[in-house]
Amino acid sequence: MSFVTLDFETFYDGQFSLSRMTTEEYIRDPRFEVIGVGMKIDDDEAQWFSGTHAEIKAWLSQVDWGNSALLCHNTLFDGAILSYVFGIVPAYYFDTLCMARAKHGVDAGGSLAALVKRYNLGEKGTEVVQALGKRRQDFIPADLAAYGNYCINDVDLTFKLFNVLLSDYFPQAELDLIDMTLRMYTQPVFQLNDALLVERLEEVKNEKSELLAGLQGRLGCATEEEVRKKLASNPQFAAILQDLNIPVPTKISPTTGKETYALAKNDDGFIELQEHEDAFIQQLCAVRLGTKSTIEESRIERFIGIGARNRGLLPIPLKYYGAHTGRWSGCLVDDTEVTVYHPQTGVITKRIVDVLSDDLVWDGEAFVPHEGVKFSGFAEVITWDGVTGTEDHAVYTDAGEISLREAMQGAQSIKVARSPEACDVDAAQQYFHGYKTEDSM
Repeated sequence: MSFVTLDFETFYDGQFSLSRMTTEEYIRDPRFEVIGVGMKIDDDEAQWFSGTHAEIKAWLSQVDWGNSALLCHNTLFDGAILSYVFGIVPAYYFDTLCMARAKHGVDAGGSLAALVKRYNLGEKGTEVVQALGKRRQDFIPADLAAYGNYCINDVDLTFKLFNVLLSDYFPQAELDLIDMTLRMYTQPVFQLNDALLVERLEEVKNEKSELLAGLQGRLGCATEEEVRKKLASNPQFAAILQDLNIPVPTKISPTTGKETYALAKNDDGFIELQEHEDAFIQQLCAVRLGTKSTIEESRIERFIGIGARNRGLLPIPLKYYGAHTGRWSGCLVDDTEVTVYHPQTGVITKRIVDVLSDDLVWDGEAFVPHEGVKFSGFAEVITWDGVTGTEDHAVYTDAGEISLREAMQGAQSIKVARSPEACDVDAAQQYFHGYKTEDSM
């Protein structure tokens, strides 16, 4: 059996990248393009190839994939491209990212750059930063050759890393679990019932409309949309409570350190309101949850979209050894990257979990110091107007500071999601599964 180490380089820009969408959404998107691929067969010298998708598929077909094992760093990504775009499925999947999580834990830096530095295997290049916004035809020959060398280096580093991780005994049973986990994503078999999903989506929308209609007259609103906006907005919902002489629950915001409304569904103050002795207050809270929280609706729509892109099949995105206990975890959104500056590396992008204490982080206007990376738990995220974050993450719009959920529901354009002074939305992508950089004061 042949052993193939592989790495794809793909088009990305400020609005189209893995920091803004899932791997499946990214690869299935019409904007997706493979710029080139690096490949190493067994111990042979790694090679680079760039061309159209048809040309790349022909070049990859030199391998007898039915009798070959595939190795990548983050095989969920490269293996999915190989399957979804080129229709190629290897006999076995290896992944150094999965192996490293099991070896070093989920909190250790898992990027290829961090791992090869840990083992003193070499240095990962930075040419990928220079490829921002460039399609294959945008590269001049010299730049494309440099990008190819960067890719070849990644392939060689991945191969070296695999041998190091394997040499320190990695159980075959665990390797089989990695292969099985990746196969659930690259070769999906679950069928989505599109008709049932569409039917339930309509039911959810009707239930929400009935709740809104019931409050329309009571709140003096001319339309259901006015009710929706009143109850979805923290300030307006608080004003309704105040008019009813109901104390508005508050808390200290973990984002700003200032007092703010405690009106999120998991806030203790809001939970108490749901159990208020006044049935009307209970009804207000129930409708607010029905209008503000669209988790079921958004999940159904997500499943419908996945099915439409994958011929009715559901790829299962799981992280092998994704939890501290060694269990699997979900991976709805890929590792959000931030732009940093360091005197030794210059300007590069990093996963936020790999940011060093002496890295300067770009805040939209300048590279600024921070007080370290903090783990603040895991939370489901939503995306609106180019910003991905938790529902209550503060963003700034023409209406002032509101939550990301409020911006989504009010179709508000986001100016920034970090501070009133910063203006670059890309720089506001500071959240990755609960991780964030702590700003210096």
